[in-house]
Amino acid sequence: KMALVAVQLCALLIQATVSRNQSAAGKPHIIFVVVDDHGWNDFGPTESSHLRTPNINKFRDQGVRLMNNYVQKVCSPTRTAIHTGRYPHRMGMQTPFCGGMPQGLNLNETLMPQYLSEVGYTAHAVGKWHLGFTTWNHTPTFRGYSSFYGYYNCAEDYFSHSVPLKNCTYGIDFHDDKEPNCGAGCSRPALEAVACPSCYSPEEKISQQCYPGNDRMCYTCDDISHYSTILFAEHAVALITNHPSEVPLFLYLPLQDTHGPADVPAFYRNKFKDIPDNVRQELAGKMAIVDEFIKNVTDTLQTKNMLSNSIIVYTTDNGGPIVPTTGAPDDAIGASNWPLRGGKHNAYEGGVRANSFIWDGRGVLHDLVSTGKMWHGLMHAVDWLPSLCKMAGCKPFPSKPGGKYGLQLDGMDISSALMANTTSPRTSVILDIEKPTGAWGNLYGAGVVRNGSWKLFVGPGSPSRPGDWSNPQPWANVTHSEPTYSHGPYQLYNIDVDPEERHDMINSTDVDPQIIENLKQMYEKEKEVAVYPFNLGPAGHPNAQGVWEPWL
Repeated sequence: KMALVAVQLCALLIQATVSRNQSAAGKPHIIFVVVDDHGWNDFGPTESSHLRTPNINKFRDQGVRLMNNYVQKVCSPTRTAIHTGRYPHRMGMQTPFCGGMPQGLNLNETLMPQYLSEVGYTAHAVGKWHLGFTTWNHTPTFRGYSSFYGYYNCAEDYFSHSVPLKNCTYGIDFHDDKEPNCGAGCSRPALEAVACPSCYSPEEKISQQCYPGNDRMCYTCDDISHYSTILFAEHAVALITNHPSEVPLFLYLPLQDTHGPADVPAFYRNKFKDIPDNVRQELAGKMAIVDEFIKNVTDTLQTKNMLSNSIIVYTTDNGGPIVPTTGAPDDAIGASNWPLRGGKHNAYEGGVRANSFIWDGRGVLHDLVSTGKMWHGLMHAVDWLPSLCKMAGCKPFPSKPGGKYGLQLDGMDISSALMANTTSPRTSVILDIEKPTGAWGNLYGAGVVRNGSWKLFVGPGSPSRPGDWSNPQPWANVTHSEPTYSHGPYQLYNIDVDPEERHDMINSTDVDPQIIENLKQMYEKEKEVAVYPFNLGPAGHPNAQGVWEPWL
C-alpha cells in the first residue's frame, strides 16, 4: 500500500508538472525596464533634448508610447505600485527610505513575480531593489524572484557600489543572490564588481565635503567595467542566454541610471561635447548607456529567438529631478521634463507623468501602431500587474487562498483597451497621500488626486521642492518662475486643457463647485484609510565586513 501511495503521489506530481509546462507553453516573455529618474524630455534626438537614444526610439516607435501613464513622485512608491497593483499609501510606502532606515514592503503583499510563477514563469531581477531589506524575507529572492543581481538600497556610487555614511565611511551594497530564498549563507556580496574603494586620502575627503547626501559621494572614478549599468547588461545577457526559450521569462530590469550621482564614464560623456553644460553631458552619457543596455538585451533575445514572443515595458519610476529656481541644486542630474511642470519629489505632471512605452513582438498592438503609436488612455503604475497578468494568463486575485491575504487591487486591466485603441477603463488616479504636517497639513491634509481631466492638490505637499517648468534648453533647466505649490491650501488644474499646469482654477467661477467637492471627497476617502510610513525595528548598519545586508 505504501508503495502504491508513493507511486500515485509521484504520478500526481508529474502530471502537475506536465500540466504546468503545457500551460506555460506559448506565453510571452516579459521584459520590464525601469529607468530611474527619467525625464519627460529625455529621449533623443529631439530639437530640445540633444540626446541620442536610437535603440530606445526604435522600440518606442514600433510599439506604443503611453501618454497618460502615471507613477508616484519618487522611487519606492512606484516600485511598490508596479509589484503589488496597489497604491503605496495602502501599506505606508509613500516615501523612499535609504541606508539603514528600517522600512520595507509588507510581507503580506503578493508581488508580480509570485503571480507569474503560478503559471509557469521564471522570474529574475537585475538592478535596484529599493523595496526594503530589513530581513532576508524582504529581499527579492524571497518575494518571487529566482535570482537577484544588484543592490538593495535607494542609491549608491556607480563604480564603488557603496552607500555613504557618517565620517566618510561606506558600506558596499552589491549582491549576487543566485537562487530562490537566497538568504544568510547563500547571498554573496559581489565584491568583484567594486572599483575604486578609496579615491581620496582622509584629508582630500574632508576637502571634498564628504557627507551623507553629497551628490558626488566623494568618488571620482572612470572604470567602465565596474559601472553598474554595464554590469547589469552583462548579467541580463547571461540570464537570457542560459534561459530555456520555451519557458516564459519575466525579467525585471530596474536600472540605476539615470539617478544621481551624476557620474558616467568619460567614454560616454565625451560623445556629447556639443551640449554646453557639463551636467547635461553627464545625463546624455547616462542615457547613451541605457540605450546600449536596451540594444544588448534585445539583441540577445533575438539571437535566442525569444524577441518575437516578448513584451517589453519601458518606464520611469518618477520624473526627472530639476534644479529649483533658488537654493541648492538638490539631486538634479541634468534632467528635463519640458514642457511639463515640476519634477521628481512633487506631483506636478513633470514629476508623475511617466516617460513610458510598451512593445509587443507578437504583433497584437499592430492596429494601434498603425494609427499613431500613442495611447492617450489614463493609466497608473498599479495597472501593470493586472494587465500583464491578463496577457500572461495569471489571475491576480488577492482574495484567493494560499497567501493572498484578502488584499484588494487598485490596478485595472487596461490591456484590452490598449490593444484595441479604445478608451481606458480608468477614470481616476491617486497620485499622493502624505502624512499631514504643518499648519495647512493639520487643517487640510496633504495629497493629490485626479478624476477625469481635473487634478486637485491638497495642502502643502513638498513646498521645498521645485514646482517650476523645465526650460526648452535643458541646460538652463528651469524657467525663473515662482513656484506656487505652497501658496494656498488647494490648487486645481484641468489637465486635458492645461497639461503644463499654468492656470490654477481653484478660484475660477468657470468651474462647477461640485467638481471641486467631488475631488475633495475622493481625497478624504483615501486619507481615512491611508497607512503612513512606519519602522519595523531599529536602524541598520553595514556588517563587520562593511557590507549592507539584512539586520533584523
